[in-house]
Amino acid sequence: MYPNLRAEMSRRNLSIQRLALLVGMPYSTLREKLKGERKLSFDDAMKIKQSLNLNIPLEILFSTEIAS
Repeated sequence: MYPNLRAEMSRRNLSIQRLALLVGMPYSTLREKLKGERKLSFDDAMKIKQSLNLNIPLEILFSTEIAS
């Protein structure tokens, strides 16, 4: 659902399961949020961004389109 986030996860060889542990969220919940089946809150997005130590704006990281 979020190709830029997926790309960052791939660069770090980070699975959804590992990211879920880093952000303190159940795997199934995070998976559903990343697939768009559940709402991803601003707080969720910030936790993910901080866990990955990224300087990418949230609008780009959680865009549904690939950043160029």
